[in-house]
Parts: sequence; C-alpha cells; structure tokens
Amino acid sequence: MKMLRILLLSILTLVGVSLIWRRISRQRSLPCPTWMSGLVEGPLMDRVLGTQTTLDRIGLKRGQRVLEIGPGPGRLLIPAAKRVQPGGEVVGLDIQPGMLVRLNARAARAGVSNLIAVLGDASKPQFPPESFDLVYLCTVLGEIPDREAAIQQCYAALKPNGILSITEIFPDPHYQSRSTVQRMAEAAGFHLKETHGLWYFFTANFVKAKGILN
Repeated sequence: MKMLRILLLSILTLVGVSLIWRRISRQRSLPCPTWMSGLVEGPLMDRVLGTQTTLDRIGLKRGQRVLEIGPGPGRLLIPAAKRVQPGGEVVGLDIQPGMLVRLNARAARAGVSNLIAVLGDASKPQFPPESFDLVYLCTVLGEIPDREAAIQQCYAALKPNGILSITEIFPDPHYQSRSTVQRMAEAAGFHLKETHGLWYFFTANFVKAKGILN
C-alpha cells in the first residue's frame, strides 16, 4: 500500500510539473532544464515512464550503432548501450552541456563504455551521412524549434533501411500526436513500419527505404 501511494504521488507530481511546464513553454519550444532531469531518474520513474517498454518497442539489436536525440541524463541511453552489446555503440546528442555532464557521470557509474556524448543542435548536421542503424527520440521532438529540419537530419544520418523511432508520452509538455509525428516523418522521406501503444503512450517506427530520395 505504501508503494502504491508513492507511485501515485510520483505520477501526480510528474503530471503537475508537466502542466506547469506546458504553460511556460506555450509560446515557444523549450528543452527540459538540466535541474529538472532528476525528476525522471531512478527505478520508480523507470516504471512510471515505461523505460523497458519503450526500449522493447524501439527494437534495439546487438551490434547496432544507435543515436538518441535528447538523451538527458541517460534514462534510455544507458540501458540501450547494454542492449546493443556486444559490438554495438550508442551516441547521445544533446544541446545542453549540463545534461551531457550528467549522462557521462551516470554512464561511468553504470560501467558503460560504449556510449559517446555529443553536444549539438539536432536540426543541424552533426554526423557523416549514413552513420547509424537506428535513431530514436523520446518525448523530445516537440522541444526542438525546427522539428522538420531535425527529422531531415535523422534521415541523412541513417543508413539505407535504417529505423527512426519516435516515442511520445502524454502529458509531456511538448507532446506530439501520432498523426503529427507520421506527417513530419513521411514528409522527410520515411515510411511507417509499425506503431505500438495507444495515443497517450506510443512509439512509431519508420524506415528509411533504400533508394528513396528525400
């Protein structure tokens, strides 16, 4: 019973913070501040936010080279690094230096050595063409002012037949609907492969079809 109360309190706190942040960021897209990242860390928040479910839906495989855009302190990227072993590598691209400091510190504590943190803007070229097997974003797309440019950069960074995976969770302040996500991905040249979950917690996987020009 005590655990249930803690879980409910955590959910209510998360919803309250999300609603406040949604109001603050209504005028323009804003990334989650570094100091707020602690609210989504720890085993309890992994359960609330469906960390393992999200990773399962993304479809990570051993040996892949994977990019997460907006990894924050590594809630998904650190376990993703373990999933692509042996032979795989993960890269986290974040626009906030403070997030990367936290990410590197958590990766070191977890004993993860196949993780690279990169500082940069997702809407601008950061990697050579066709560098990754899979690129994913989780509750991040709406934080990027130029979302269309970011998805186009994902397209360029992926190998032919590579996968773009986008996860959205309501009531994230920057929540994007399934129809919005699909429209933007298809405009960049992706084809919908599969969707998982319901509207309030879904993952949409898109494929960069070989021979399709953007």
